[in-house]
Amino acid sequence: MNWLFPLLAIVAIIQIAIFIMARRIRKKEKENNVLLKYNINSRQRAWQLLGDQSIPEEDKVEIKKYYDGDE
Repeated sequence: MNWLFPLLAIVAIIQIAIFIMARRIRKKEKENNVLLKYNINSRQRAWQLLGDQSIPEEDKVEIKKYYDGDE
């Protein structure tokens, strides 16, 4: 019984570490992926974003590739 509590504590710490690492990975992926960054899931959404003036030009190039079907 004495080994049960330390084992549960270790497992809990590992689970928390995995959760934090997964969030960091998803955040980094979202920053680098234009489709995730602007929540583009259709050509219509891509077309709407191409007309948005607040989006940087380098992101528009990636959106245009998706809209044209190059990706």
